[in-house]
Amino acid sequence: MRDASTVDKKMICADLDGTFIGDDDAMYELLGIIDSQDFLLVFSTGRHLRSTLAFIDEKIVRKPDACICLVGTEVYFLQKGELTPDNGWSQIISEDWEREKIVRLLADIKELLWQDEEWQTRFKISYFLRENQDEVLKEITHRLEKAKLKVSIIYSCDEFLDFLPLKSSKAGAIKYIIDKFNLKKRDVVVCGDSGNDLDMFNLGFKSIIVGNAQPELKNFNGKNAYHAVAQYSAGIIEGLRHFGLI
Repeated sequence: MRDASTVDKKMICADLDGTFIGDDDAMYELLGIIDSQDFLLVFSTGRHLRSTLAFIDEKIVRKPDACICLVGTEVYFLQKGELTPDNGWSQIISEDWEREKIVRLLADIKELLWQDEEWQTRFKISYFLRENQDEVLKEITHRLEKAKLKVSIIYSCDEFLDFLPLKSSKAGAIKYIIDKFNLKKRDVVVCGDSGNDLDMFNLGFKSIIVGNAQPELKNFNGKNAYHAVAQYSAGIIEGLRHFGLI
C-alpha cells in the first residue's frame, strides 16, 4: 500500500465491465495516461477477485493500487505485487449484517432467481430479477423494513439484484480507500456505466458517466457529474480532459 506521500496524488476509480473494459485501444491509451501522470488506479467491480485477475492476465494490464470487488463487499490493496485482502474492511461491514435472516425472508418471492454460487459470499446475496421489478422491489423493501433488517439493496442492468451490508457498497469502499491513501476528495475521479456505480456518484466526487451507460445513469445530474459522449475508456479520457486533469 502507498504511504502518506500519496497526499499529493490523484486517483481514478473505474468500474470494469462496460466502463474500463470495452475498447482495448482506448483502454491501453488510458493506462498510458494513468502511468505518465502517476495517478493511483483503483478498480471497482461486481466481479470477484479471481475474475478480475483473469482479466488482468488476459489483457496484460498492470495491477491496480487497490481493488473493490463484488460490489463493495471486498477491498484489496496492492502489496509486494499482489492484491491482498483488507480484513479491516470486512470487520466494518459485518456490523448488523444478518445474511441468513434476509435469505429466509425472501425465500417465497417467485420472481427472485438465485445466481450461481460463485456470486454468493459472506457479505453478498445475489439474485436475478427480470419480471414485475417495481412491485417486487416495493415488497422486498417493505419486508426488510418491517423486519428491521439493515441492508443495502442494489438493482442494476434491469436484472441484477444484490443485497449487501448497509455499511458496504462501492461508495463505502471508496471512502475507506481514500482514507487509507490519505487523499483529498477533490483529487478523486470515479467512472462508471450502471446502477451499481450510482452510490459512488452520489458522494459528489468528480464523476464520469461513459457514453454507453445504462438507462439508470443516463439522467443522473448529480454534483460534478460529466456525461461523456465517447464510450468505455475513451469516455474516461474525455471526462479527464473535461475536468482538466490531462
